[in-house]
Amino acid sequence: MGFFVNQRFNLIYVHAAFQAFTTYGGEAFAFVYLLKAGISVPIVLLSIGVLFGSRILFRMAVLPLTKRVGLRNALVIGIVMEGCTYPILSQINDTGPLLVSYLAFWAISSSIYWTTHHAYVVLIGDGQHRGAQVSAMEFIGTFIGIVAPLTTGLLLTWFAPIVAFSVVGIAMIGSALPLLFLPNLKVALHAEIPQATQRLARMVMFTDGLRSGAFHFTWLIALFITLGASFAAYGGALSLSGLAGASMGLFVGKSIDLGKGRRAAQIGFAVLSLAIVARAFGYSTVWSAVAANAIAAIAWPVYATAFNSRVYALAQHSPCALRFHIIAEGGWDLGVASACFISAALIYLGFGFFWPLILALTGCALGYRLVAGTFDRALEADSSGLPETSKMV
Repeated sequence: MGFFVNQRFNLIYVHAAFQAFTTYGGEAFAFVYLLKAGISVPIVLLSIGVLFGSRILFRMAVLPLTKRVGLRNALVIGIVMEGCTYPILSQINDTGPLLVSYLAFWAISSSIYWTTHHAYVVLIGDGQHRGAQVSAMEFIGTFIGIVAPLTTGLLLTWFAPIVAFSVVGIAMIGSALPLLFLPNLKVALHAEIPQATQRLARMVMFTDGLRSGAFHFTWLIALFITLGASFAAYGGALSLSGLAGASMGLFVGKSIDLGKGRRAAQIGFAVLSLAIVARAFGYSTVWSAVAANAIAAIAWPVYATAFNSRVYALAQHSPCALRFHIIAEGGWDLGVASACFISAALIYLGFGFFWPLILALTGCALGYRLVAGTFDRALEADSSGLPETSKMV
């Protein structure tokens, strides 16, 4: 079993549990909370697009920071900053300066957190157990996804927003504690990522960002509206979907480690495409929306395990995992921003949610073509004796 063989990586699992509470109990509520505060759907989607678009600039500070303090310490800084965004969120009630401050602070903190997080996972993890370790992280996330949204939904229903979002912020800051027992890895002062690798990283993650902007962010807004803008009902629907998807990715992760990564990618992209269609056609009524959300929850761990395992493998084969993810995450941000801007325009023009949601199929199709191509290039590299990154185009 490759899930727990790396004692240091087991601490990453502990971090992942706390962080998942923040994702499913905090991030999933952040933008629907803005709707509840009276901000219109197009403006909320524009806000998401601006947030992720601005991260392309803020991420330029990640490398200098990491060089100065080390990778683990930069990750901890990102965690603490991210946790501090949630009390700010709880005070927003219009489109004024507080919203701008929140978006800017979250853009900076999430740029630091996610870039260093992905790089650290790559360096602490094991190449031969990559699929198992990523699938275990996805399992932890979906398991916590049963409890976290229901907890936040009820807290927002029974108490003031500051209470609910402070709990989320404390959970995020608490996720830094296990990382303090791990080494503070240093980043190479100088490393050059080949241009071909940069293009591949940027484009692969752009397609996933395009998928995420439609499939995740636009969907959460559609689901919240369909459920009558009720935090309790919304949290319950997310909890139900977490229950549906709790263990789906584990077997995929093991198959990746046994050399079946391309097959896992085919399955992952196929089931996610079906989930996209289910959401696009099912968003308009309560029960079909809840069912579509559950279908997507079953598909998500399969897709995420296959996709993330491949991206982490590409990062591990690059000259510098952190620099790779700075480039890759910039592509992801551009994809999310593009999808959110398109969705905002379509909804403003009266097209409803169907076309914004179905847009995720474009990202899914382009993403599979690129990811599948990396397996072909890996085979070419093995047969020629050249490093894999030198064959990426």
